[in-house]
Amino acid sequence: MNKKITLIITILIFSVLSIFYMSSDVIFQNIQDPRQPFQTYLKPPAPNYNYESSWLSLPDLSNKSIPSDTKGDVFVVVPSVYRGGKHWLLRDEDLRRKNKLKRIVRPNYVAPYGDAGRLFAPYYRQASIYSFYTDSEDALKAQDFAYKDVRRAFEYFLKKSPPERPIVLVGHNQGASHIQRLLAEAIDDKTLKRLAVAYIIDYPTPYDLFNTTLSSYSPCVSKSSTKCIVSFGAFMPGDKKIAKTYVKSLMVHDGEEYLPANNRPLLCTNPLSWTLSESYIPASFHKGGVAAEGLDPDVKPAAITKEVGAICKDGILNVDKPNSRSLRRPFIFGSKFRTLPSNLFYEDLRVNAKLRVEATIDAESLPVRAPSFLIDNIQEIKESPINSIIR
Repeated sequence: MNKKITLIITILIFSVLSIFYMSSDVIFQNIQDPRQPFQTYLKPPAPNYNYESSWLSLPDLSNKSIPSDTKGDVFVVVPSVYRGGKHWLLRDEDLRRKNKLKRIVRPNYVAPYGDAGRLFAPYYRQASIYSFYTDSEDALKAQDFAYKDVRRAFEYFLKKSPPERPIVLVGHNQGASHIQRLLAEAIDDKTLKRLAVAYIIDYPTPYDLFNTTLSSYSPCVSKSSTKCIVSFGAFMPGDKKIAKTYVKSLMVHDGEEYLPANNRPLLCTNPLSWTLSESYIPASFHKGGVAAEGLDPDVKPAAITKEVGAICKDGILNVDKPNSRSLRRPFIFGSKFRTLPSNLFYEDLRVNAKLRVEATIDAESLPVRAPSFLIDNIQEIKESPINSIIR
């Protein structure tokens, strides 16, 4: 009798857990709904990009710090760290999430591009992750609101970036959505000549955009192509549900409004070969992933190499399950909506961004800075008294 009761209880528990798992996405999203109109929602104060405190990463921009190296300038729009709940937008006083940006996002998603040039990564009033998993009018307004912060930060970046330096644009996750829109709206011909590459990572880029809003660009077809776009969304075995959402439900700006990807053909660049080939690229080509949580910006983490092979199929990048547990998606409630505490293609991106900047410089299409005077050899100029010059 006891065995029967135990079996019945076990079956009931298993059934409840199965139902919970199957509906976890709905439960998670329902929890994150702010349940207030965006129009009347009290927005947090706007970042002032003239101040260093409004940047997660900002180089020395003092007058004495004119860049003399032969590198580029990199503008990185960071991924989502705020899931939602009470607010539509990440608030400045949310110190826990701001600490997550410093502790997880900066070392994993900003630092890889440091070898390509000076790093600019703005704080912005990012929309909640919930905003990207619903097509409600309020959610779309939150996305648009976040983009406008990014646009202001980008305009500041362009003012501070000398015209002889190549630029790299990077967006991960929500940041990739904003980079995609920046490419469509904020790049003039002069800036386009400086573009080494734009990375749109973990956000869909429909091919049809290259006939409309992204017609000034082309997909990158090799590891050293320039003035082009790299885009991929990487999914491990077991990520089928989130991959389905990626190709169907995530919202893409078409120049006028946000519309769902809706299973349109998507650009998929394989970061192991940097081509559009749909052939499987083995793990021997994987330069390395990094789990850099908590590292200081100046610390160079050791990459875990040859962890995954990858293949582009139906617009998504299917990757092998990493051997290292630190590079896998954590198995926790809502994990598929969270920014991973690791970057699976850290080393691949680091090397590639540097290569494309060098290729842009080698093309000799950018203006050349006039040689500067050697400040140390200039003697101090003193004011002469009037009577010393009267003869």
